[in-house]
Amino acid sequence: MQYKAIFSDMDGTLLNSQHQISLRTEQAIKSILRKGIPFIPVSARPPYAITPYTDQLQTNLPIICYSGALILDQDLNELYSVTIEQTDLDKLTELLKPYEHLSISYYSGADWFVNDKNCYWAAQEAEISGLTAKDMPVNVKNVHKVLIMAEPVYIQELEKLLTNALPHLSIHPSKPEYLEINNKAATKANAIRFMENYFQIAADEIIAFGDNFNDLDMLEYAGLSVAMGNAPDEIKQIAKEVTATNNEDGIALILEREFA
Repeated sequence: MQYKAIFSDMDGTLLNSQHQISLRTEQAIKSILRKGIPFIPVSARPPYAITPYTDQLQTNLPIICYSGALILDQDLNELYSVTIEQTDLDKLTELLKPYEHLSISYYSGADWFVNDKNCYWAAQEAEISGLTAKDMPVNVKNVHKVLIMAEPVYIQELEKLLTNALPHLSIHPSKPEYLEINNKAATKANAIRFMENYFQIAADEIIAFGDNFNDLDMLEYAGLSVAMGNAPDEIKQIAKEVTATNNEDGIALILEREFA
């Protein structure tokens, strides 16, 4: 099979533990780009936490943000957008009132709003993403993603509470300390379907890389699904192939083999 596009998660997949793209992985990606094969990041991150890496790779291609809720073209113009319904957002805000001591973020387009900019979790996220949070407005609208950051015990509690109260939303941890909430239609697989039409390619011509449960639908959908060596066993079992970890150039190993 001659694959025609690559879609990759970022944290834990494209990026190593230092939140960097390794030299070998960068070279492998630039090699396929020179052959006309698109490499598209598919991340839970907001736009400006993705663009430093696409600038490094010199992709000049669209980016998929917020786990598939927002797609922007190379000039950051909106191609596709799926927000949380306002009634759901209002109910979610009400449910989270007893948990306001936790870090609660709302992402709308390129804006990051947080209930406490000075808390440990928001400061850590700002350092990782390179973004500056804004104070939460009274009435935030057009929200692509809600992120709750806290100790795992709170994340587990809230996942159960919110899933029971709002079962029609996508509610899942992206890591033990992060709970991500989106419109259920905002999936990585749906975003890739949109990009198939954009690039005029088919699902079986796609390679997808991922390492966690928010990559599951993307891995189930792609022609060649590759789980990272650092992925949980459940994700490895779903993927067609398992590569090395994100610290061992797992992406580069596959790209070098498939596009030699």
